[in-house]
Amino acid sequence: MGDALPEDADIRKEMEKLVQNIDIESITTKQFIKMLSKAMGVDLKQKKKYIKGALTEVLDAMENDSDEEEAETKPKKRGGGGLTAVKEISPEMAEFLGMGDKMARTEVVKALWAYIKKNDLQNPNDKREILLDAKMKELFHADKITMFTMNKYVSAHVHPFKAVNLNEPSENSKRKKEQNARKRKAAKDAKNEKAKKRKPSNQPPWRLSQDLIAVVQKEILSRPQVTKALWVYIKENDLQNPEDKREILCDEMLKKVMGDNDRVTMFSMNKHITQHLVEKVVKIEVEPEKKERDQSEGEEQEEDEDGTESEGSDEESD
Repeated sequence: MGDALPEDADIRKEMEKLVQNIDIESITTKQFIKMLSKAMGVDLKQKKKYIKGALTEVLDAMENDSDEEEAETKPKKRGGGGLTAVKEISPEMAEFLGMGDKMARTEVVKALWAYIKKNDLQNPNDKREILLDAKMKELFHADKITMFTMNKYVSAHVHPFKAVNLNEPSENSKRKKEQNARKRKAAKDAKNEKAKKRKPSNQPPWRLSQDLIAVVQKEILSRPQVTKALWVYIKENDLQNPEDKREILCDEMLKKVMGDNDRVTMFSMNKHITQHLVEKVVKIEVEPEKKERDQSEGEEQEEDEDGTESEGSDEESD
């Protein structure tokens, strides 16, 4: 990372982008600064004090945007707007701050933080947590709040006086949840689309050794089919070590395939298979066998059907 520290305005701008894409309520300030440093390509530990203060303002701005959407639409007046818009505050907040009954939300938050720091109300073990004194308890009707939930408590004292609901996720959390849901859906759709386009395996069939045939009960299989058949055998005969499922405890038949080893692992098993793949089989050789097998099965089915009809005729004659 570079050495030159960016301007505060640039840090603030990057913070506003970053909080849109993370769940700020589930990370520490240290983790946030680390993520911000990575995003800006410079170590921002020296700017910790500024970042902590700016983070509160950024989060407050996000909550304020939500309040604006829910409030009645009014004709815009020339002058300050957004965070600097002067709004009516509750009588309780006005009395607490002693700065009048109309203030910009940013000024309310700034004054509260000045009071918190002056009276040393931050939890020394977790600076995100604010341990309220008697006056703040009376104002917020709580024993403690966090730098993240403070915005919800402030909203109850700034027009349109939104009631505190700690169970309701913040607007940032909602946006993050929706973004993650869209990403998961897009990834799932992409995976399904890839699966549709996936070509069938071109693994060639092999003629197997007698020892392997005895285990898998097939004379010709591709390598993936051999592995699959071996696992069927292993599970049917309960050959996995109960204390370590990765280890296979070979019985007499499997030992002949696994180089006379009493034990093999699921990783080393494959190297023993190779010596039992005796000869590649050209697909044209496999087809007549399959065709003959299918024909034989068809004839057996016809015989069964003939037998059924014959039995039915006998019953009728009886």
